Amino acid sequence: MATWLETCQQQLARLEITSVLADKLVTLCNKTSEDIAPELVQKLNAEHTRLNRQLERLHANRFEVAVIGLEKAGKSALLNAWLGQEILPSARERCTFTSTEIWSAQTEQDQLLSIQYYSKEEIGKLQQQRKDALAGTLGDKERKEIQEDFDDTEKNLNAIYEFTRQKNGFTQKFIDISEINEQLQSAVFKNRAQSLAIKRIQLKTVRLRSDRDIIFHDVPGFNSGIQMHSEQAIDRLKDCDAIIYAKEMKQPSITGPEKEILVIADSEDPSIKVSDKIFVVLTQADAMDDQIDFKETLAKHRNYWPAVPERRMIPVCARAHLVEFGLPSEDTLRRTRSADDKLKLKKLGITDGILLLKETINNYIDHDRAGVLEKRCDALVSNIRQYAGDIVGKLEPVYGGIADGDIEEDDLLGKDFNQWWGREWQRIKKDFDVWYAESIQGRKEADAPGAEHQELATLHAAYDEKIEALLSNLTTGQMDELKRIYTAGRTISMPDPREGNYKIREELFREIQQKFETELTDQLAQSLQVLIDQIVQKTQSLLWETEDVRKALLNADESIEQARIRHGFQVLFLRFGRVAVEAFIAKPLQARERLLNERSAEIKTLEAFYQGADANKQDVTHYLRYGLWANKTMVPPAVGRTVKTAIKAAISQDMTNSLSTEQANPARKISEEQEKLPEPVNFEQVVEEINGDLAALKDYLKNSVFYAAGFVTYCNQELERIRNRFKEMEDNDRQWIGLIRTAVKYERNPNIPYNIVHSRRDFRMRREIALELKEVRESYSQVY
Repeated sequence: MATWLETCQQQLARLEITSVLADKLVTLCNKTSEDIAPELVQKLNAEHTRLNRQLERLHANRFEVAVIGLEKAGKSALLNAWLGQEILPSARERCTFTSTEIWSAQTEQDQLLSIQYYSKEEIGKLQQQRKDALAGTLGDKERKEIQEDFDDTEKNLNAIYEFTRQKNGFTQKFIDISEINEQLQSAVFKNRAQSLAIKRIQLKTVRLRSDRDIIFHDVPGFNSGIQMHSEQAIDRLKDCDAIIYAKEMKQPSITGPEKEILVIADSEDPSIKVSDKIFVVLTQADAMDDQIDFKETLAKHRNYWPAVPERRMIPVCARAHLVEFGLPSEDTLRRTRSADDKLKLKKLGITDGILLLKETINNYIDHDRAGVLEKRCDALVSNIRQYAGDIVGKLEPVYGGIADGDIEEDDLLGKDFNQWWGREWQRIKKDFDVWYAESIQGRKEADAPGAEHQELATLHAAYDEKIEALLSNLTTGQMDELKRIYTAGRTISMPDPREGNYKIREELFREIQQKFETELTDQLAQSLQVLIDQIVQKTQSLLWETEDVRKALLNADESIEQARIRHGFQVLFLRFGRVAVEAFIAKPLQARERLLNERSAEIKTLEAFYQGADANKQDVTHYLRYGLWANKTMVPPAVGRTVKTAIKAAISQDMTNSLSTEQANPARKISEEQEKLPEPVNFEQVVEEINGDLAALKDYLKNSVFYAAGFVTYCNQELERIRNRFKEMEDNDRQWIGLIRTAVKYERNPNIPYNIVHSRRDFRMRREIALELKEVRESYSQVY
């Protein structure tokens, strides 16, 4: 058997699907009321209300129990015994004037007493209902009690109004339930004015099961003769999962008011029999004379409740349980003795029944109620499906064929519209191309200085600022950190300069690589996004700000598209940026020969793209080999050429320079060896070498890597892609005409300069009903 949680989840999924169908049916009936019988609509609305109420209960995942019965049947005493302490008033005088709710609290800190008062208007309404009741037919006892309530209310009216002014009522937190005993007793029956003013009492306590949300509703006697009390009892029955019916053991019969309340319980939950969810609790079981009297009376009760399982008809003696196991009031102690109660129960051959009642209800919560829920949901789903079938059967002949064709609507947007759009599209394309050429498109050789769009020039400046910020704020570059790394495992006075140089560069290389891979390209992507947004805004303007233009043009989740652009910038940067960082930072001056050989082509490319002001800095190979910049004439930069062409030109130029130098001066090699800076021998010299390399790296990142990576070319390619997509979406796929046609057809955009001079109200209404009817059929097929 499925657990409650499993059943709850399964039925919740079923009812949510059924709710969609029910909502559509209600909407459809509101539009076609003349086509459907009022009785059918009434049944649908009633079932829809029950369905929504059941959904709310499943979402709340609460177990609500209505404790009902005739006045003075022992409801409050029963709950006191359950709680183990006499909190709710159950004195001999009449004391229950309103509904009391007992909620399970998860922890002691969650325990709370809350009292809500009637409004002044509600007090007046209650008095009028008492007047009406007194004017009718009442028993002597009932007439006396209602007359007392009426008279006491009139006598204490000013004091009652003091409580009605407390809009937020009264609340008190507590740890031990005895802390609120005096307040609750006073509120309910000791302070007559206050008790007459109370509308609702809520008590949250750990005395109920704390592993789930449980609510006990102790409602006023439904035979009180007061309409408001009866209404409160009925409201509780509408929402309850189970009923504890308190019935005096010595009264084995069902009175007229009892029959009425059971009929109401049946009507409010028509799919579930009362016997499926009721617990008949026979109170004051110790009032029986002997075992024979007890058994005969119990048999009579069972004859009145033949459908209720025997395990759910439980005799109890709440007072005996409180006296032996709980904390009874002084009044209860005065009226009884524990030994007498135990002896009487033993004589009858029974226990006080409270523990058995708890076990039975807990077993129902854990097991039986899953079957009850399933039965209730089956009925709800079945009824909604039946009403759906009846409604569809009525409407299908009238509206069913309209959804299959749209000829009448298409005639309004046919040949004339197509001709108008053809002219408009040619104008839109022309205006777009002119605007793009003037506002977006750069000159030929897009990576040349000054050739980029203003935003792309800003991109270059932002790139330089980011490089400056990243390299100026390196954690590894701080003097304290440099010393820490340099002297790791040694003292500052006895370090190994070569080992310290390697260690610092290793940490520095790792930090720079990480920052460049994660932080640098965001700014570049943002600058490109500004231009993309300008293009999108222009297309929206040309298409009269029609909805969904941006979504259709970008044709993707924008966050994914932005991530793709950032990745593109990252790939471009790392192609040469990683080489630059490796060349300048990874190895000390004395250990770069292998790197110069392995990365020769990439380094020559960086030289070819260098556009710094100092001509001597173009020969980065010389710097990397000797630690000094060569005194050379600057070779024209490689702007406008592809990377492949730049590499070939750079290598060719280098080979020519080397050959001519060796032929002209055979002693060149020897002199170059003498030019190399000496290896650092202390911390200060290591730092000086590293700082020089950082400055050189910064210069090459700004004046070479930016151009070698082709950022501006990449931006222009992305912009061209969007430009071409805008035109191809109409020229190849006819998407824009569809978007504009839809906007005109459903009058979604008054900016579009195309008007339909035709009345379509009736057609559209019938069309709308037909589509909703189709949705009902589709939803019907999904209900299970």
